[in-house]
Amino acid sequence: MVKFPEEYWGRKTLRGAALGVAATLASVMPAPAYSSDVKEVGVPSQLPGPGPFIFASAEEAKVKVEIIASGLSHAYSLAFLPDGDALIVERGMRLRLLRGATGADPKLIAQPIANIPTYVDLPHLHPDDVLGIQAVALDPDFAANRQIFFTYNKPIGLDPATQRITAATVLARGELDGMRLTKMKDLLQGEAVVGAGGSRILFGKGNEVFVSVGALSVGDIDSAQRTDNIYGKILRISRDGTIPPDNPFVKTAGARPEIWTYGHRDPLGLAMDPRSGRIVASEHGPQGGDELNEIRPGGNYGWPRFTFGTDYGGSSLPANPVGADIQAPLMFWSPSVAPNGIAFYTGKILPEWKNNLFVTSARRGQINGTGALLRIVLNDNLQEVRQEILLDSLHQRLKDVGQGPDGKLYVVTDEDQSVVMRIGPAAP
Repeated sequence: MVKFPEEYWGRKTLRGAALGVAATLASVMPAPAYSSDVKEVGVPSQLPGPGPFIFASAEEAKVKVEIIASGLSHAYSLAFLPDGDALIVERGMRLRLLRGATGADPKLIAQPIANIPTYVDLPHLHPDDVLGIQAVALDPDFAANRQIFFTYNKPIGLDPATQRITAATVLARGELDGMRLTKMKDLLQGEAVVGAGGSRILFGKGNEVFVSVGALSVGDIDSAQRTDNIYGKILRISRDGTIPPDNPFVKTAGARPEIWTYGHRDPLGLAMDPRSGRIVASEHGPQGGDELNEIRPGGNYGWPRFTFGTDYGGSSLPANPVGADIQAPLMFWSPSVAPNGIAFYTGKILPEWKNNLFVTSARRGQINGTGALLRIVLNDNLQEVRQEILLDSLHQRLKDVGQGPDGKLYVVTDEDQSVVMRIGPAAP
């Protein structure tokens, strides 16, 4: 376990001075009601049995869903090793190994991967603070260099106003040596904020790495519109941690040179279209207004000044959901679907799903227990053709989806008792 930094006690908070947000936003949005202020309702998040489950699909006549691992807690991210093993993040806590994930008898190893930063026993840890590991991804050259990339929220200090821990989102790299990480190195670090949120990692073309970081920090709602911080942004760096010289804000005084796009609320999914190489991101709106965006360098995606969503607890629809010089979404959901990890399907075992985008959904319309896997057919211009809801009868919060080396789809759930599910063709 990594110990809390000793300079925490008495260290000054590193948060930047916030803008006069109330004055800025008063004319465009009503005072927000946060989800924690709204009554939680829903149906039990309980699997209807051990499975396997058979689902009908519009373009794959029948698919089989198997539960291949259980006993996880709040799974967040998964990544496959070339041999069919899988790494699974228990958010804020551990990195686990699922041995033989693509095989007939997967085994979840009880011992977590060693040397992952862990901060679960810190004093002053607020229930809404999620420190520690977030996302995991394999270096494209993993077979040769054994490197994995991961994000984690690192504690920095104590905010005197809220008496909550300040933390910074970090992108790090290490080498997987058996059941431990070695040669770890932080590649980029954000500013210290109260309430650092989720993040995702995507390897692009060549040497580039994209990292999405949410903008839900407490008391600084407008951070997504400023370029002096990494929150509410999608970042782009090289795999060695250096800054690509063609990043859009490299020459902007006071801007973080890693920034690729800004004005995001909570972009919890990143994927590359296999046909065109274009990057898309799923993004949580407030109540409704969840988005799928094409990520274009230098683009402003509007949050919090422009949104298709409303406040938690209810408010009028926004009169101007997209403004001048704001990148409009490819599509948006209302009611909300709480979109998380996403993946394009490129395998051969489910041929009718080729190039479809899969989006994990935690819940629909603010109703707990209504998560699903969304299958979206996009044309060559990334425009929605049709959309299908799958796995909704399992009543789970779905958090991430990925394609295994066997060509099947794998999904993790975000529950107190999380599971890993495998989706493949059903026997005729």
